[in-house]
Amino acid sequence: MSTADSRSKSLYSAGRTPLRISLVVGWARALLGAGAVLIIGGIIDRAAASGTLTDRFLWLAALLLARAALSAIGPLTAAATANQVESDLRARVLDAVLRVGPWSGRRTGDTVAKATEGVEAVGALAGTFLPQLITGMSIPLLLAVVVATIDWPTAIVLVLVLPLIPLLLRLLEKRFASVSARYRETADQLAARFLDGIQGMRTLKTLDQADAYGDQLADEAERLRAETMRLLRVNQLALLAVDTLFTVGTVVAAATMAALRLSAGAITVGEATAIVLLGVMLVEPLSQIGRFFYVGAIGRAAAAQVRELLAMVDEAPTQHSEAPTPAPAGLIQLRRVSFAYPDGTQALEEVSFRIEPGDRVALVGPSGAGKTTIAHLALGLLESQHGSVRVGGPAVLVPQRPYLFHGSVADNLRLAKPDATDPQLWAALQAADLANTVVERAHGLDTQVGERGLQFSGGEVQRLAIARALLVDAPVVVLDEPTSNVDLESEARLRTAIERLTSGRTLLVIAHRRSTIAGMDRALIIRGGRLVETVEAGQT
Repeated sequence: MSTADSRSKSLYSAGRTPLRISLVVGWARALLGAGAVLIIGGIIDRAAASGTLTDRFLWLAALLLARAALSAIGPLTAAATANQVESDLRARVLDAVLRVGPWSGRRTGDTVAKATEGVEAVGALAGTFLPQLITGMSIPLLLAVVVATIDWPTAIVLVLVLPLIPLLLRLLEKRFASVSARYRETADQLAARFLDGIQGMRTLKTLDQADAYGDQLADEAERLRAETMRLLRVNQLALLAVDTLFTVGTVVAAATMAALRLSAGAITVGEATAIVLLGVMLVEPLSQIGRFFYVGAIGRAAAAQVRELLAMVDEAPTQHSEAPTPAPAGLIQLRRVSFAYPDGTQALEEVSFRIEPGDRVALVGPSGAGKTTIAHLALGLLESQHGSVRVGGPAVLVPQRPYLFHGSVADNLRLAKPDATDPQLWAALQAADLANTVVERAHGLDTQVGERGLQFSGGEVQRLAIARALLVDAPVVVLDEPTSNVDLESEARLRTAIERLTSGRTLLVIAHRRSTIAGMDRALIIRGGRLVETVEAGQT
C-alpha cells in the first residue's frame, strides 16, 4: 500500500470484518431475545387458556441457548476488532514517523504516548464503542418493529420516545469532547516529561535538579488526576441522563401503553407482558451507549491525535518531480538542490557538486551551514524539493553519537544484516578493532550493550557502529566527525577501523574545520546553505 493510500483509508479499516460480525451478532441477539419474549407472552396466554406448553418451552430454551452462544462471541469480536485496528495503526504511525524522521519538531515522549496509549484508545473505540453506538441506534428500531406486530399504537409511542437519548447524548458530546481532549493532551505531556527526565537523569543529578524536576512531574500528574476526575464527572452525568431519564421513561411508557391497550381489549395479557419486556430490551442497547460514552469520547480525541501523526507525511518536505537517472555505484551528485524544513528554515540553496566513485570528500563549514542536510539527502533520509540528487547504491552513516538499541551486540549488528552468521559478525568486529573487547566480555556476541550502549565506552560504541556499517557493505559511507568525542588512544583505533570501512568506497565526511581536508581528495566549503568554495588536496 502506498503512503497516500495508508493516510487516506479509515483508521478503523483493518477491523471492518470483526466489526461487521459484532454488528450482525448484536442484531441477531436482539431478534432472538425478542423471539423469546414473544414466546413468553404466548406461554402466558396459552396457560390462561389451559393449553399445552411443552413445545413453547422447547422453543424458548432453544432461543435462549442460541442467544447465550452469541453473547460469548461478542467479547471475542470486540477484542479482534481492537487488536486489528491497533496493529494496523501502529504500523501506519511507525511508517509516518520513519518517513518524516527526526525533523517533525515533536517531542519523543509525546509521539510515543500517542502511538501507544492513543492507538489503544482508538482500538477500544473501534472494538467497544462503535458497535455499541451502531447497535444502540438500530436495535431499538428493530424491536419497535416487533412491538408493531403486537400493537402498532404502542410501537408509535415508543418510536417517538427513542430520539430523546441521542439528543441527550448530543448535548453532552461537546462538553465531553473538550474534557477528553484535555485529558489526552495532559496524559501525553506527562509521558513526554517523564521520558525527558529518564533520559536526562545524569544531567539533572549533576545540576542537583532531580528533586525540582520530580516536583514538576508531580504537578503534571496532579493535572492529569484533575482532568481524569472531570472526565468521570461528565461520564456520570451521561449515565444519569440515560439510566434515570430515558430508561425509566421508556419502561414507564411501555407499561402504561400495555395497560391501556389491555384494558381496551386490544391485546391479551401475554401480549401486554411481552410489550413491557420488549420496552426493557429496547432501552438496554441505548443504555450501553451511555455506559461506554467515555470510551467513545477518549477514543475520538485519540483518533484526532493519530490522524495528526499520520498527517506528518503531508507536512514533510516532498520530492521534486524531476526524476534523476540511475547513477553508477559510489557516485554522489547534487544538481541545483534547494531544501527548506517544515518550519520554513531554508537549509540549502542551489547547491551543485559531483563526487566520483571512490573519492574522499569533506563537507566543511560552521554549524547550521547545511552540511548535515546534504548528508541526509545523500543517505536518503530527506528528499530534495528542487533539483535532483543522484546516489549510486545505498549509503551508510557512522554518526558522531551512534545509537545502540537495547539488546545484545549481535542484535545491534544484525540490524544491518539480519541473516548475518556469527563468523560474519566476528569478521566485522575484527575489522572494526572491537573483536578482542567483545571476546573479553563473558557473553561474547550475547553481551548486552545496555540502553543507548551505556555498557560500552564512547570509542567502543563508535567502533561497534563501524562494524555495523561494514555489514551493510554500501558503496557510499558518510561520517559525521566520529573521532571528535573520544580520547587519543580511541581515536587512533577508530581511524584504523574507519580506513578499513572506507577502503574502496566513496567517503563523505561532515566536518567543521578545514584541517579535516587532510587525507581527503578535496573539501566542499558550505556557508549559509550554499557551496562557496571547493578546496583540492594540496591547496593551502
